[in-house]
Amino acid sequence: MQAPFEGVIRAHQNLNVDGVVSWVITTEADQIRAGLVEEAKFEGIEPEALLDAAERIPDSEEKILAGFCAEAEAARYRSHFANALESWGGIVHLPNFWEIGGHFPLYTQYGYTAFLSACALYPEAVRRIWWAKSIRSRERAKVLVEIYKEMGLVPTMFCGEDLCSMQGPMCSLDFLRKQYFPTVAMIIEPLVESGVRLIHHCDGDIRPIVNDILRLGFRGFQGFQYECGVSIRELRSMRTLFDEQPLIWAGMSVSRSLPFGSEDDVRAEIDGFYRDTDGGHGLFVFTSNVSGVDVPAENLVAGYQHARQLKIR
Repeated sequence: MQAPFEGVIRAHQNLNVDGVVSWVITTEADQIRAGLVEEAKFEGIEPEALLDAAERIPDSEEKILAGFCAEAEAARYRSHFANALESWGGIVHLPNFWEIGGHFPLYTQYGYTAFLSACALYPEAVRRIWWAKSIRSRERAKVLVEIYKEMGLVPTMFCGEDLCSMQGPMCSLDFLRKQYFPTVAMIIEPLVESGVRLIHHCDGDIRPIVNDILRLGFRGFQGFQYECGVSIRELRSMRTLFDEQPLIWAGMSVSRSLPFGSEDDVRAEIDGFYRDTDGGHGLFVFTSNVSGVDVPAENLVAGYQHARQLKIR
């Protein structure tokens, strides 16, 4: 494909979108999704690999931050936003920075078997790895607070990680509350206190962790797999730390309506989002995940046009 980035910009302009979270541009004709973790690639890795990694971590924040340069991080973020302002054709950038929402998915480094086994066998070691990563992410969050002010950006950010499967959390709630969630709180505290609205992403059945996510300071949700029983209306009945209804970044389903439904099915799905948010209040509509070659363009167009006609706000 020639000039893929320019093509993506034109496509979103043709859809008449107001804002975009991020671009995922496929580079191969048969590429369906990004971020796929294939367990076979981690064959031979044992849970002790995480224990060894934890034992090599320095024993102080000062040592962990050795070599961290806030100025360099600021320049990187500034360049990121400047590029969006200059080349996105007026489309508002609502960024997603995965390094800000927590570092749960060590399975991308060690595989699911070794990671989940380590959570059971060496919980303190797993937490230590999360802690070390979170120390640097907390400093990046402080930098982002200043960048948001400096550049007058929309005070919203998309982040979070997949810590649930279709059956619920991958680890016990006790483990998450003791070992994981405190590291997330440490990262996002500067952004929460500055008023940047954080939208939490997590696929799977998130219902058991919703209250925990809200208590951390997140102000909205994305990543709904409706087939798990996740209900937008139920989420909207809850309150954030700021005594407000959670924002909903709802997605047209890339596993049901978009690839296999009709245009009317997609419109009906949009109507459901609209009803469940009392007329589109606090609703941001896009696709539930990366839409691939299996999604007819007509369904995408129908969904975005219908959302525009409903005047979702």
